[in-house]
Amino acid sequence: MLARYRNGHEKLLTIKQATVELDFYDIGDDASPDDSLENWFNNAVENPVGRIMGQVRNGVLPTTTADRRVFARFVAAQMVRTIAFRTLMTDMSSHLGPAIFSFEVLQRAISEDPSLKQDSVSLTRLQQQIADRAPDELRGAGKASMMRNMIREANRLEPLILDMNWLLTYADEPMLVTGDAPVTTLSGTGEIHFMPMVLPELHEIQMPVTPSRLLTITPFPSLGTASELTLEQANRINQSIARSCSQIVLRRPDMSWPADLVLPKARAPLARPHITVSPSDSGHATKRTWPSVVEQAYKEALDLLGGDPDIE
Repeated sequence: MLARYRNGHEKLLTIKQATVELDFYDIGDDASPDDSLENWFNNAVENPVGRIMGQVRNGVLPTTTADRRVFARFVAAQMVRTIAFRTLMTDMSSHLGPAIFSFEVLQRAISEDPSLKQDSVSLTRLQQQIADRAPDELRGAGKASMMRNMIREANRLEPLILDMNWLLTYADEPMLVTGDAPVTTLSGTGEIHFMPMVLPELHEIQMPVTPSRLLTITPFPSLGTASELTLEQANRINQSIARSCSQIVLRRPDMSWPADLVLPKARAPLARPHITVSPSDSGHATKRTWPSVVEQAYKEALDLLGGDPDIE
């Protein structure tokens, strides 16, 4: 594969070099590396999909419920097991950690002085002042925490993917690039935006399965049986891949780069959220809980990561 980096450099890479990040799943120390989660991906995601992926690359979608579930799990995993997703989690933690800290402090302050609840504008200003002074250790997330988020997001995505419509389109010549984030999302009308969520509402999942074949997973009903991948569609997918990747886009050596492919020098950062604080009508704070994980395979992955920590 020929790789193009965000700094403009290009390099020929083997498949292994292009797709492997050293110690990506390891949460052990240097003396005792831990490959248990990598083995889980191998057994629960990669090995089961091999035969089905071969069929999809040849233009045949899975037809049985079991095969569709296996492939849906693979697509969900490809959306989250990336450096780009981990960077997104890091950006979110840098905002969420101080925000949660500030709300905890505000709750204690209000319990001491209930009059603070009377002015929403002052509450919002106070919340931001406290967040700006949050301890540095609250502005990041550990590797195990980010991988738990990755597993939970895959668990959320899988049933959504299963319920959508699947479509394969094909071109007579190679048109599609891929990248270190091989699955991208587009709005239903084709706009390319940087989104803080992996799958926003009313967005389609786009996954190039070969340089000339595209898998579209969409919440919208199929309006026909068109199977042709147009140049316009391919250009939109390529631009979205370039926007969502971490560092590189990849193409087959015997095809040319799309003429209008733009790889920004830096990935778009997550915008700082705007938080408005208002008094609650309830006299009790809502108890925080982890989202439930029903599927046994994802429970096993979470167990390998030590399970859910105490949320309080």
